Amino acid sequence: MRGLVAFVVVLVAAVGGATAAQLLVRDGSLGQCPNITNKEDFDAVPYLGRWYEIERFDIIFQHGMDCVQAIYSDMGDGYVEVHNTARTSDGAFTDIVGQAHVIAPGVLLVEFAGYIPAEYHILDTDYETYSSVYNCVQSGPYHFQYAWVLSRTAELDEDTYQRARQAFTDNGIDLDLFHSTYQGDDCPYLPSH
Repeated sequence: MRGLVAFVVVLVAAVGGATAAQLLVRDGSLGQCPNITNKEDFDAVPYLGRWYEIERFDIIFQHGMDCVQAIYSDMGDGYVEVHNTARTSDGAFTDIVGQAHVIAPGVLLVEFAGYIPAEYHILDTDYETYSSVYNCVQSGPYHFQYAWVLSRTAELDEDTYQRARQAFTDNGIDLDLFHSTYQGDDCPYLPSH
């Protein structure tokens, strides 16, 4: 979730021309973003706290990362601190801190310094066990999809996992694009407060 879609949007805008077209063909898909339904009664307060990434769509800015977590803390005035952590493919700990605020029911605008702000659509959550998060960016005939299944614990029981995935199915989002994220005892998690 590092910067959500921000890195890709900045990269495509920066490289321009043929290189951008190659990136779009490689990392994007032909077609339109689906019409989605966000969690209309979303409340940011019970959403605060630690979330473990259970699975995600392949994303260039998360390539090779595992042990991914997002920690949300109240900043006041309707803003939430977003602290994303992960282990990179070479075993190093990495993190990034930004902020978010609700801009529409079930939609947060996430901002990290140096990145273009990006939307974070909560399709469904029960606040206590799972969250189904999605974004799609349209660029001409191509679209870039970003999706995450998050959990309050490093593992989800099968029923809860299927419920989290159902939010994507209900919105016409291809579940085959998901890949599991490793979470284990050797992960360099930040200590709980």
